[in-house]
Amino acid sequence: MYENRFYTLSAGHKLCYLPKGGEKPIELELPRFHIDGQDTGAPGPMEERPANDLGGGFQLLSWEGAYPCGARLALEARVCEETPFVRFRYILSGKEGMRFTKPGGNESLTYFSYASPVGAQRTEVRLSDYDFKVHSYCLTELPAFEREPDAMGPILAEQRGDYAMLTAYEHGSQYPDKFLAFYPDGDGVALKAVKGNTWQGQPISPTPYDTIWFQIGAVKGDVDSLARAYREFQLKYCTPNRESRKPYIFYNTWAFQERNKFYNNAAYLDSMNYDRICKEIDAAHEMGIEVFVIDTGWYQKTGDWEVNLERFPDGLKEVRKRLEGYGMKLGLWFNPTVAAVTSRLLEEHRGTVAQKHGQETRPFPIWETEESYPMCIVSEAWEAFADQLVRLYKELGVTYFKWDAVNLYGCESAGHLHGGPESSVQENGDCYAFLIGRYLSKIVDRLCEECPEAIVDMDVTECCRYFGLGFLSSGKFFAINNGPYFQDFDIEPPEDVWINTFVHPGPARPRICRGVLAYDKWIPSVLMMTHYLPDDPEGSQLMNLATLILGQNGIWGDLPAVSAGGKALFRKVLDAYKRVRDDITAASPVTLGHPGSTFEVYEKLNSSGRGVVSLFGSVPGLYRYRLENSPSGQPICFGPARLAEEQDGLYIEADFTAPGAAIVFFGCDKA
Repeated sequence: MYENRFYTLSAGHKLCYLPKGGEKPIELELPRFHIDGQDTGAPGPMEERPANDLGGGFQLLSWEGAYPCGARLALEARVCEETPFVRFRYILSGKEGMRFTKPGGNESLTYFSYASPVGAQRTEVRLSDYDFKVHSYCLTELPAFEREPDAMGPILAEQRGDYAMLTAYEHGSQYPDKFLAFYPDGDGVALKAVKGNTWQGQPISPTPYDTIWFQIGAVKGDVDSLARAYREFQLKYCTPNRESRKPYIFYNTWAFQERNKFYNNAAYLDSMNYDRICKEIDAAHEMGIEVFVIDTGWYQKTGDWEVNLERFPDGLKEVRKRLEGYGMKLGLWFNPTVAAVTSRLLEEHRGTVAQKHGQETRPFPIWETEESYPMCIVSEAWEAFADQLVRLYKELGVTYFKWDAVNLYGCESAGHLHGGPESSVQENGDCYAFLIGRYLSKIVDRLCEECPEAIVDMDVTECCRYFGLGFLSSGKFFAINNGPYFQDFDIEPPEDVWINTFVHPGPARPRICRGVLAYDKWIPSVLMMTHYLPDDPEGSQLMNLATLILGQNGIWGDLPAVSAGGKALFRKVLDAYKRVRDDITAASPVTLGHPGSTFEVYEKLNSSGRGVVSLFGSVPGLYRYRLENSPSGQPICFGPARLAEEQDGLYIEADFTAPGAAIVFFGCDKA
């Protein structure tokens, strides 16, 4: 049995989680599989094994048991003394020849079920609704099972009297394309496989079947209290890859590459040269940026991921030296699922080219570089790609890796690691989509073992990508690009016109991008990278700054073209931000209004009163906002804001003469 100040955890015939002060444990039934044509039923009692100390207050607990058919079940639980939430998974192994069977071709796998008190109120927290109005994923909270027979989640919250609990699963399916779902089960709930979790005839020997990770936890209070505790879990205790949780200020070259294409009739890669990149680095340093990301075009060919020596004859050595001189980190762009026609990776791993409809997929151009084959990452190719990332860290000091263009569906081969002789083409494709996120996480975790400073940021700015809790247990998301396209509003753009609509300075782009901040209730905004514009005039700069410091922390645009005053404003605001950014990152949001409303406020103050309040006005006028939390220290204000003490509390007054923003930092004067 394991115990900390939040709960006790044990396993016998069930996995038992008992919140401290709670009257009854939450008992999860152990998983049931379908093996060799038979339901396994429940396993016998689980026996506890010695715990593995992972350091830093983390432990890996384990139990083992057996099914009547002879298959063995291991339960692993990753726990930490500082959080009420537990990550756990199952590992199924068996005798030679044992394999999964699927009666009627359907999944027959229940991961867990549990009973609930009568009257328990359940909330589905859906992370992967795609909203084409803003061209981004969005968070949705709704009563579970009220209008649908199941709940995809991946989070299911439940109010049980004085306690709120959640169960969740770490995957990245996109609503309504469900791979797992919660179902009503008598007086409780069951989490079941829907598709892609296994394939017909999948062996469990000699390679065991390990499930995805699941989560369970409970706190005293309501679902809002649960969300605050879960947000802290995601920030501090969910992954050992802690660098991904730090609020660095990032710059990415892509926006200028797009501008150069559409404003100057140039090529996307014309700015991929030493002179231009160094000008951007110098400007980024002036403005206070810490991570400089070179987007697509730095490489000679995909797959091999070697520096293009025609564009950077010294192999980025001078770029690295310049960045290190400024104390900045280097980041690079990648597509993990392609390899150039003449690449060594393709030659060495030709059997891992993705297949569709029984045929090898065809190569296609990658951003004005050599044509590349789509590759199946759910194969031995994952290790080859991981090796390249580790090499770039060791050779060039790359610590930030932006991944792009990774879609859920990509391969239907039965000869890789997502199908077999008995599986159908449909199964192979579904299993690829189910497994791709797990293999992406394997790459991240292997990289971070070699390079603890590494951050992997996956672009989920288009629909049908792997968006959910699975990848967040290893890295973070690049959540929104430029917002919607013309086509999202049924507008046919003229030829050679930038297809994005929100690429200009002013209030519109920040309004669109602030929509992603809805995740901040459950998922810290530092895990939802979004880039804001530095362009003059000052009013636009302040609106972009007031938004990015709420945690999304990205900047892109034409930095050398920003005025001296604009660069200085960014430096002043970001210098103040850096003194309290850890406090802002830790703080759960208090909000008023919504993106685009007449008056909109985001209060991000931690328990010590340190942090920031960002205020936005869409219509001229005097607005007053009373703080919910008690602030600390002397305020530092940017924009038309001042403080007013009243009997009922402390107010911020913002006098907008035009659509604009104001920023008030608290605690910057304290160490």
